[in-house]
Amino acid sequence: MNDTPKTGSGATKLTKLAKGRQRLPDVTGTNLEQSRIFNRRLIFEALYQSGPLSRVDVAKRVGLTPQTVSGITRELLDQQFIVETGRSQGQRGQPQIYLGPNPVAGFSIGIHLDRNRVVMVVCNLLLDVIGRKTWTGDTRDPEPTLKHIAGLADELIAEAAIPREKIWSMGLVLPTLDDDIYDFATKQPGWDAWANVPVAQRLKDLCGLTVLVENDATAAAIGEHFARSDKDKRNFAHLYIGYGVGAGMIIDGMPLKGVWGNAGELGLLPFQPKRTRDNGEPPIIDSVLSLNGIAKALEWTIEDADAAAADLSILADLHSQRDLRLSSWMEEAGLCLRFLAAILESTIDPEFITVGGSLPSSIVAALVERAYPLHRSLSERKDRRWPRLVVGELTDDAPVIGAASLPIFVNINPNFRHLYIRQLGDEQHPFEQAPRG
Repeated sequence: MNDTPKTGSGATKLTKLAKGRQRLPDVTGTNLEQSRIFNRRLIFEALYQSGPLSRVDVAKRVGLTPQTVSGITRELLDQQFIVETGRSQGQRGQPQIYLGPNPVAGFSIGIHLDRNRVVMVVCNLLLDVIGRKTWTGDTRDPEPTLKHIAGLADELIAEAAIPREKIWSMGLVLPTLDDDIYDFATKQPGWDAWANVPVAQRLKDLCGLTVLVENDATAAAIGEHFARSDKDKRNFAHLYIGYGVGAGMIIDGMPLKGVWGNAGELGLLPFQPKRTRDNGEPPIIDSVLSLNGIAKALEWTIEDADAAAADLSILADLHSQRDLRLSSWMEEAGLCLRFLAAILESTIDPEFITVGGSLPSSIVAALVERAYPLHRSLSERKDRRWPRLVVGELTDDAPVIGAASLPIFVNINPNFRHLYIRQLGDEQHPFEQAPRG
């Protein structure tokens, strides 16, 4: 089933975005099939985020009638998307049956493609990692790299012993690559050949699985959202530090993307105007708060930075030894982090900001500490009960877990018509299948 809304003539109506991307327009009017999908997703999301719950609990949470909840949960049980997890004991009246998501109802594969490194995981529906692959090698040429990723995916599926037909799709995370549409170069070194490659389609051709693509910062924020125990916190930002720095922003439980998909590209902001480049322009944040910034401070080659990204113990050891050059970088990077926190707090008013990236957790924690005291903002409230800037729960694993989250996120989120991350066309979403019989 294609859930794209139709016009009166039955033709698909889409809104064109840059580079041929498309998004669905807002939906108006009544459509019973759309309502069915929305209610299924709404109920399943409540069970996924807060279960186990009884049907009465679900009805109270989502605002649907008990009869509607009962009918949909019966469908979900018959299709084995959810399972009974227990019954209430010692209460008056008929015991309540508690329901929760079935961990093996579906699986997803997450892939984080970074410069000369690939990390891949396979997860069950609850995002428990049941298999992992890591590969380091030359990623400059797209075709052999994608073929190698496809081979690793086959190995991962075989080793995890999961049915291929139960894999909802693959999530692929990589840096933003399209710099040919801008008036200046934006790509990191090593990605020149990737700019015009239809990555999702090519990987789908090689693997036979639908591929969802997202940038590393936004995926890291989605992964952090799924991983947190306080999933009721639906408005936060995640700063991801890699070869550059970017922010993934979760607003009302949804990723904020912007009209061109570039929301959160904070690394291009100028920093400390009194310091200038040779041409008189101030340095950008990407040149400071990043692996590239560390490499410059330590007088490393980019290959040295690649090695440090693949083996976090390299930087962790330098940090534990109180390396003077690294310590000097951390002082400046901490100021950058403070600056970015002020911008995010003033623009999106988050509940908190998390920090992670291709760095040892000890360095991430030290950067957060150096960012304090934060600049004054309206986030500084008397009723605040949690810190404004914290270390992320996933740190360096956030992008790959975020990648594995994409298929689940796209399939179960009730606000699916407003998701930027989606495949348009005739793709079948497993969760939208009508019950048989």
